[in-house]
Amino acid sequence: MATIRDIAKLAGVSNVTVSRVLNKDSTLSVSDETRQRIISIAEELNYKTPRNRKASGKKDLSSIKIGTVMFLTEDQEEVDTYFLSIRQGIEKECMKLGISSTNIIRMSLLSNPEMDFGDADGLIFIDRSFDFTVEQAKQVKNVVFVDYSPDVETFDSVVIDFERVTRLALEHLVSLGHSKIGYIGGFRTYGKDQREYYFERLMKEKELYNPDYIFIGGWGTPEGNRLMNEAIAKGNLPTAFFIASDPLAIGAIHALKEAGIRVPEDVAIVALMILPFPNLRARRSQPSGSKQR
Repeated sequence: MATIRDIAKLAGVSNVTVSRVLNKDSTLSVSDETRQRIISIAEELNYKTPRNRKASGKKDLSSIKIGTVMFLTEDQEEVDTYFLSIRQGIEKECMKLGISSTNIIRMSLLSNPEMDFGDADGLIFIDRSFDFTVEQAKQVKNVVFVDYSPDVETFDSVVIDFERVTRLALEHLVSLGHSKIGYIGGFRTYGKDQREYYFERLMKEKELYNPDYIFIGGWGTPEGNRLMNEAIAKGNLPTAFFIASDPLAIGAIHALKEAGIRVPEDVAIVALMILPFPNLRARRSQPSGSKQR
């Protein structure tokens, strides 16, 4: 049976582009020639979309075993609403497909790094650990990574286009006249977070990067509050901030209000709003009728 990956390889485009073309995504910016090439290849390979496959006969999936693999302990997951919402979204969709809730197995590689995935029919890895190797994932035939793509040739993955979202956010702030733009984000054990990486790279392209405006800590609302208070106490406060997540932004905005600093009149805020898996969009703090800077 032909797959999206087969079509993408023959068409010379990404898996995501193929998926969006075949699902008739009108927001996709792609040439008519490329669109038609993808459709023609799909027809030649007799590819059927998941919707058409479903129409041809629904399979009994109740005995399928799916493992959701986290890199957090259960306690850590409870306070990390982003990854928690992803796992809960996966479990909800599995049950919609008829997979028994008892066959949706929660696993933590942080609690058990040498975990044997046993007889799982498929694994969904959510994020990754700094010491994780893809060899562990190869124990199971059907594997998908969420929020991380370790090997695009071997594994399917669902990732966020942080570069595009960060660029859109910064271009918006710059268009409003901001040149002193700060960043508030969280720390990653396995390296620099992508949002921080692209913020730094894009700000350097615009010759606006200032390391004194970077504030990194944890990911929760209290950390957003603490980091913004740190920025206020430091002085020379940026006129705008790009903030890596909603919880951080909520804490940061509270800190600004407690200090008598108006949002967005005195300091503009653009945050990444992480919605229940898999959507994402950028959001700016602009109450209706307010004046932007």
